[in-house]
Amino acid sequence: MNKKGVFILTLLMILLFTISSFADSIDSASNYFAFKENVNITDDVLGDVYSAGRDVKVKNSVDGDIIVAGETINIKSKEIQGNVRCAAQTLNIDSKKIKNITCVGQNVDIGKNTTAKAIYVAGQNINFKGSCKGFYATGQTIIINGKIDGNFKVNCDELIIADKGEITGDIEVYSPKEPIVNSNVSMNDIKYIKTKPSNDENKLKTFAGFETIISIIAAILLGIIIYSIFKKFFINNDGLFLKEPLIIVLGGIVSFILVPIISLLLFITVIGLPLGILSLIMYFVVVYLSPVIIGIILGRIILKNKNPYIQLVIGILVIKLLSLLPMIGNFIWVVSAMIVQGIIIYNFSKSIKYKEYRI
Repeated sequence: MNKKGVFILTLLMILLFTISSFADSIDSASNYFAFKENVNITDDVLGDVYSAGRDVKVKNSVDGDIIVAGETINIKSKEIQGNVRCAAQTLNIDSKKIKNITCVGQNVDIGKNTTAKAIYVAGQNINFKGSCKGFYATGQTIIINGKIDGNFKVNCDELIIADKGEITGDIEVYSPKEPIVNSNVSMNDIKYIKTKPSNDENKLKTFAGFETIISIIAAILLGIIIYSIFKKFFINNDGLFLKEPLIIVLGGIVSFILVPIISLLLFITVIGLPLGILSLIMYFVVVYLSPVIIGIILGRIILKNKNPYIQLVIGILVIKLLSLLPMIGNFIWVVSAMIVQGIIIYNFSKSIKYKEYRI
């Protein structure tokens, strides 16, 4: 297999390394960290839960907050003393004594055993069956089949207050359709503001196409600026990934996973707080710029000896088009961030060794 084939194969393998490289751990403050493909938390947690994975399950009591991201999240703890903040494609919450719930998901189901002070949710399909003191949501279809002892404000395409739905506070609804209500709630109780339909397919397609073109142009312009400023960096690192793929990959995985965790841990101390904030900002800047940087590197690999700006344009265009494909966009972003961080770590370690050698 040639070097370009190794490069592409390595890209496809990075996600597998990432999923299994970081096991469950508990820090000195009894916080629980879990970052892998399938996360199943069955023990009581005395602190906070920080987790990310394809399938995340939390089954027992949590004394602190739950901060989770994943494809499918099931939180069915006995009780949660803190807040729940999460993002997922499919999200199921069915737990008592939650302070506040803040979540984003395609399908969000808040079960009948759930009790919370306030709920803030954005999603495509939202189904609420529990009880809370306040409910604020944005979505396509919202079904209320639980009890809300406080204010209720939603912006949606369709609102259904089902048979078991009860709302005792102010009700404010922004929707193109009049809400469907039960006997417990009448339209006289609702402040209804009719909005324009948001599902105009042609307009959405036009906007999406325009947005894509602007995004590609912006990425190319950003790439030109980055290359012009850091030209020496790209020249010195020509073919580095092809020469040292394993070192770059491992360094990138370690950096991608550990830097945000270490930065957050530094927040605990007064002395470490400024360093934690700075490192976290730098981390997200690198992650944000990584697809553009990888586009430049890819262009220099596949169009060797061509004009550097032609390489740049083609490389960034390839990355941007790949990122538009379903299920691949996030993968491209993660892979790009890991490779760029791996290259930065490699150069940093080399510079330290060089200085030690000169001394």
